Amino acid sequence: MYSFLLRPKWIAFHLLVAAGIVGMLSASKWQWDKYNARDEFVASVEARQDRDRTPPVPLTTILDELTLGNAAPDDVEFRIATAVGSYLVEAELRQINRTQDGVNGVNVLTPFQIDDGPIVVVNRGFVPDTVDMPDPPTGDLVIGGTVRASQVRRTGELTDNANGDDIEVRRVDLPLIAERLGIEIAPVYLEFVASDPASAEPPIPVPAPDLTGGPPHLSYSIQWLVFSLCVAVGWVFAVRRSLRNHRQ
Repeated sequence: MYSFLLRPKWIAFHLLVAAGIVGMLSASKWQWDKYNARDEFVASVEARQDRDRTPPVPLTTILDELTLGNAAPDDVEFRIATAVGSYLVEAELRQINRTQDGVNGVNVLTPFQIDDGPIVVVNRGFVPDTVDMPDPPTGDLVIGGTVRASQVRRTGELTDNANGDDIEVRRVDLPLIAERLGIEIAPVYLEFVASDPASAEPPIPVPAPDLTGGPPHLSYSIQWLVFSLCVAVGWVFAVRRSLRNHRQ
């Protein structure tokens, strides 16, 4: 009665259905893993920032943790830190090909000399292409920002120009920036939040990581499960219909 299911076209149909179900289940698991990874990321960022809000942690304290080997740059990323010192305006760089709120522009990267400490790169924020580059405050000041780890080139991304005189970079690649400027810099950088005294015309701060929304990985995972179930149900109906036709 069921011998027709072993015919070549039916075998091909079985394999196609099986491959579709396996692929959809794999996609569901991938989305589920992404959902869990985002939950872990949000929890980690919130925990790191909550511990530094009151009182703010000096960046030198975080750098000491890195120097002593108690932490890696990824372990301290997204913490909130402050630093006291002055900007090295003559060593300022621009991170090109940036977009913020649908506007094209650059991020301003200015080294900051910490009093009795190292030099740290500060991403002062976004400047649209149509706006003149604002100068940073001069003299001693206190800055606060989010600690970030050095960026690396991902597969398919363009490399930076090896010209040492070029003030433009494609990413905040700290080893490259140190080589480009010929100075030693800290192994992490700061994304600017505020300063005292404040700049009259500061760049637009880089948006903080989104800890509320994010891609709906959970719903995507459920959708792929439903799709795989629909394929399985469709296979059952196809077999039953063919069986009924054979009986007739």
